This record gives sequence, structure tokens and C-alpha cells, in this order.
Amino acid sequence: MKQKKLSKNYTAPALEKGLDILELLSINENGLTQAEIASKLNKSVNEIYRMVSTLRSREYVDFDQDADLYRLSYKILNMTARFEPVNTLTTRAIPIMKEITTKANQSIHLAVYTKGKILIIAQEDSPSSFNYHVSVGATFDLLETSSGRVILTFQKEKERKRRLERRKFYKKIEKTSQIPGSQLRKIESKFSKNTMQNISKNGYELVKSLQIKGVTNISVPIFDHTENAIAALTIPFVDRILSKGELNLNQVSKLLISSGKILSSEMGYKGK
Repeated sequence: MKQKKLSKNYTAPALEKGLDILELLSINENGLTQAEIASKLNKSVNEIYRMVSTLRSREYVDFDQDADLYRLSYKILNMTARFEPVNTLTTRAIPIMKEITTKANQSIHLAVYTKGKILIIAQEDSPSSFNYHVSVGATFDLLETSSGRVILTFQKEKERKRRLERRKFYKKIEKTSQIPGSQLRKIESKFSKNTMQNISKNGYELVKSLQIKGVTNISVPIFDHTENAIAALTIPFVDRILSKGELNLNQVSKLLISSGKILSSEMGYKGK
């Protein structure tokens, strides 16, 4: 029997409320009261009462009685740690990342998409005393980083649209950004079909960092058997005075591109 295609008619409002609560708590590490949760999700307290109670009874949410605050428990973190695709990706990526840092004398990080943002899941520092370090667990806006733009470019149109919609949802909740709002709006306006065409044509993005002067980001997509980007490898190339034998920007770019293809192949990608 053929499985029917999913449509908007097949929805689970209660489940969606529960997931919205979990996602909201994940970006509010200090916790929220029940009233604050309802307000941020534009729901009544009565609407979310049963959801919060159920999540608490299933141990997805902890409750601090003294502070009257709900926080995300470690249950989801433990579940994520057991999630095989993420384990496989990091296990296979880290040896490649270590080799890149040794050859290029530059730091490198691995990012994946999550909840309208990118999440850093692995980082390797260069042997140099001068490093650009991005902390594992850090999140960034989907459009303000090369990793985010690269991952977004190499998605099917429907999935790309969904991720951009989720980004807007979380921006409304958080109302925070790593860069000024005016600059972020400029980035949003620049992320067009032309931007994606350039990234797609080149197979990577090479652009000056928006956060740090003297840094050029080189970011390549990592594919799996679905032929969509599941992650991005990014080198924040530090423009140091070159020492003898040190690779330049062009050489490091070529190294990262070839390494990205190797990792994609190990993840099951059969494309070019």
C-alpha cells in the first residue's frame, strides 16, 4: 500500500504546542515561568498548562518550585548524544579536520542546521598561537554566517523555505543577534537567488567575515546520500603574515574543498 503524501490537513496541534515549548525553552537557559511561555508563544496559560505538565511528567522539562521556572532537562541532550547520524558525522569529520588544521595552520569548525540557526558541533584549533576559535555548542543566525548560507543553498526549495520561516519564528522570540539589525537586514536583502546561484556554481562560499576584521570565511557543504547539505565545514582564514611554507588563501580553499568532498563521500554522497 502506498503511503499517502503528508499535507497541511494532517496536523497535530497539541504536538506542535509541545514542540514549540521545548524549542522555546532551549533558547532560554535561565528558564521561563508558565505565564512567560504562554506570552512568548502567543497562547493562553490554559492552552499550555497540560502541555507543560505532560512534558514535566515525561522529564523533558524540569521545574524549579522556588523560582517558579521551567527549564529544559538533560533528557533531550542525552537523546541527541545517542543520535547516530550526528555521531557518525562528527566521528568521521574530526580526523579530517585535524589534518586540515595541521596542513593549513588555520582553525576549522563543523556546523549543522537547527531551529532556524546553525549549531557548531565540532571545532579544531590550528597549531598557531593565534587562533580564531568558535565554541562547540554556539549558535548563529542562519544568514549571518557562511556556514548557514552554504547549508541553506544546498537544500531543495521547499526545505529552504521552511528553514527560513523557522528562522523568522525564532527571531521574533529572541529579538537578539550577533550583529546590528541594520546590517542583518542588509544581509537578508542580499540573500537572493543570485547569492545562491553563486554559491551553487562555485560549490562553496569565500567571503570576508562580518564579525572579525582580517578574517575571510571559506565554507564548503557536506552532503549525504540525500544529496542535500547536512553540514558545513568552515575555515575562518586568519590573514597572518605568512611564514615560510605556510599555505595562502587560495591553497587553503582548495584543501578545504577537496577535504569536504572526501567527508561527503564518507557520509554516503554519490555525486560529483
